[in-house]
Amino acid sequence: MAHLKAERNKGKNFSKRIYSLLLAVFCLMFVISGCGKDARETEIEQLSKKYSVPKEKQLVICTSHKEEVYLPIIREFEVRTGIWVEIRTGGTAEMMDKIESGLENGECDIMFGGGAESYEARKELFVPYSTSENENLNQAYLSQENLWTPFTELPIVFVYNPKLVSVTDAPKSWHDLFLSKWKGLIAFADMEVSGTSYTIISTMEQLFDEGPESLIPRFYEQLNGNILASSGDILPSVESGKYLVGITLEETAKKYIESGHDIAMIYPSDGTCAIPDACAIVKNAPHSYNAGKFIDFIVSQDTQKFAMEEFHRRPVRTDVELLSEYGRIDLMDFDIKKSASEEKEAMKIWREITKQEGN
Repeated sequence: MAHLKAERNKGKNFSKRIYSLLLAVFCLMFVISGCGKDARETEIEQLSKKYSVPKEKQLVICTSHKEEVYLPIIREFEVRTGIWVEIRTGGTAEMMDKIESGLENGECDIMFGGGAESYEARKELFVPYSTSENENLNQAYLSQENLWTPFTELPIVFVYNPKLVSVTDAPKSWHDLFLSKWKGLIAFADMEVSGTSYTIISTMEQLFDEGPESLIPRFYEQLNGNILASSGDILPSVESGKYLVGITLEETAKKYIESGHDIAMIYPSDGTCAIPDACAIVKNAPHSYNAGKFIDFIVSQDTQKFAMEEFHRRPVRTDVELLSEYGRIDLMDFDIKKSASEEKEAMKIWREITKQEGN
């Protein structure tokens, strides 16, 4: 996937192939996207009016991915298809809420990013779509109703500060996290803003066979009321020594370590979940045909290879060989539907506890 690699290596400069005047305009949009969001939207609006981008060449994507993930993928999709994409960003819960509020007016085509359990919990927002690549995908990660399509496999791991915590003392299992020596020293993001945090809570509930009404107060007590504003704060907080251990995604930890940061990673010995993040077509999508094209694109073989090599994300295709650098994980039998059915109750309990504590 040469163009995606070029995007990764050259920052925000994209391939300057010119197919026609309209594609030249698209390329200009790509350059503009390196500016602030407001400037990009203003310039795109002006260009769209000037060159009359037809409806059949448009797509609106809501994404909770980081820019470093969504940008090269969306740009490559634009160049290959000639479809212009309007990008709206935010947290998973935030984007889901915005999709719901604009559902009747058909304001969005695609939700891209967020754990599959979040899609199951809000499945009334989406319509079925069976990608042309279905037979090449890991069947364990497919929606029974085809309401969402997996993008990558994301195991949950532990991280710790090796300057302050020895290998022998570091937590090896989920049960270890509840030892008294880690009380108040676990980096964990607010479940209100981080979809991964809910996945972590749900993982513990299923491993311990414990309901949210019991697990959440118990874990909150172990956190000693310390909650981070964003999942992006977890690794820096562990590296700085503010917290000694943290819970995060494998891909996030691997990227941070590869960048030269001094943290260490552990795969939980008692198993972990590796549910996929997902993508789905929104009900009343104004450009549903293009939405299907985008889903086919993100699970294509070259996009999956690129995500593995550049983003440290495990592929969901069975015909993409996993790189040897990826560690062996003991996967638990994670029940996505159970997780989805408990999400509202878990969020209610979380809000009540954090509100009482003034967070």
